[in-house]
Amino acid sequence: GLEGALKAVEADRATSILLITDGVTNEGIVDPKEFHKLLKQYDVRVFGFLMGNNSNWPLMRLIAETSGGFYSAVSNDDDIVGQIMLAKQRITSEALHDAVLTVDGVRTFDKTDEVIGKIYRGQQLVIFGRYQKGGTAKVTLKAKLTGKDETYKTTFDFPDVTTEHPELERMWALDRIEQAVMKEMTGTLPPEEAERYIRDTGVKYQLVTDYTSMVVLSDDVFEKRGIARNNKQRIDIERNAQTARASQPPANRRVDTSAPMSSGKSHGLKGGGAFDPWMALLAVLAAAALWRMK
Repeated sequence: GLEGALKAVEADRATSILLITDGVTNEGIVDPKEFHKLLKQYDVRVFGFLMGNNSNWPLMRLIAETSGGFYSAVSNDDDIVGQIMLAKQRITSEALHDAVLTVDGVRTFDKTDEVIGKIYRGQQLVIFGRYQKGGTAKVTLKAKLTGKDETYKTTFDFPDVTTEHPELERMWALDRIEQAVMKEMTGTLPPEEAERYIRDTGVKYQLVTDYTSMVVLSDDVFEKRGIARNNKQRIDIERNAQTARASQPPANRRVDTSAPMSSGKSHGLKGGGAFDPWMALLAVLAAAALWRMK
């Protein structure tokens, strides 16, 4: 299907492909690495819609990220026409290209922003990472908008220690695992290294992956076999934090109030993607999602 669509690509205009599929490959190109090589040859965006509960989302994610598009899961009860209309808004409006987010003043590492690519209208840019010590940081989002360089900046403080959202730790680990899966599929990470990283990260952060599982036993069996209840301890910490947050009034999570990252001006619809200035604020909030290394 993709090969057929790519034959109609014209070099002098921006092209987008809507791909509605379950992602299962059974004829033609079936190797994810070959999909990656194929799409790298064209200036085209693929917007994928995954049908069914057993769809092949890793392959669709690879296709979307390679082309600079996006994908969305659609269940049997969803309105596929409505989903395509949402995609149209992104295709016919401006987008940020070649986006890069930097954090200066606070040493960050293990961030999940290796490839941001494009930022579309209505899309939330979420980046996880770790930092070693709190302090004042300058956050900068650089990108191109209709070929013009755009820069959004703000400054805010990273706390030395915060225990309000312990779930961020596992969300970061899950994102790193997904990136390892993508690297293995594109051939940039050897299968044995990807398997080892996914397995070790899954065990350390108690996540179910293709190489790790959860074991359900009674309390006395855990004690008898000398199995550490690390997952129970982690869940207790997360649930206690959730209970504490639920008892508090709604809080304003915006961190760039003193130095807004965006002026608030809007961009018109010019085709080729989509971007609204408030997306820059989402990037700031995402930067605040980094968690302090213990």
